[in-house]
Amino acid sequence: MQIKATIIVLAITVLPGFALAQATRGERIDERQAAQQKRIDDGVKKGELTPQEAARLRADQARIQRMEDKARADGKIDRREARDIERAQRRETRDIATERRDQEKVTPAERDKAGKRIDERQAAQQKRIDDGVKKGELTPQEAARLRADQARIQRMEDKARADGKIDRREARDIERAQRRESRDIRSERRDKEKVVK
Repeated sequence: MQIKATIIVLAITVLPGFALAQATRGERIDERQAAQQKRIDDGVKKGELTPQEAARLRADQARIQRMEDKARADGKIDRREARDIERAQRRETRDIATERRDQEKVTPAERDKAGKRIDERQAAQQKRIDDGVKKGELTPQEAARLRADQARIQRMEDKARADGKIDRREARDIERAQRRESRDIRSERRDKEKVVK
């Protein structure tokens, strides 16, 4: 009976500590992943990381996340798995610091070439809509629809800029929408519907 009581007491005192260690390992890994992602994002915003460097570092982060997901698949991260993940995270910390300090920099102008191009086209298209209204080539309904499309494209751009930059894929999607809108403006201005003055 005393052996049973001893085992129960040990289980009550040891198991919560073991569970806490499991939670602490996972939390420590998650916190470090979040901090590293923030350092990469900050490096991009400050122009300390080129797009290629940031892409490589983000791919490394994704690889580490896959390691963590695989380790958690059985419901816990054991010591060996935690050691391997933390070793990879230490290596990634050094890589981030090295890349942010190297001589490869991105100027604000380079960082936002796509954004400038998109803004210029948005302004030009808005002017074409306004000119179409002034010349009677667009009905109020046509102008309202075209302006709604312009507002939708602007929302796409705002969403893309939320992280501080417009990446290549986002720029491609926005510019595709702008090309469609340009065709629509041209088509509406040339159609037979005119405003009689």
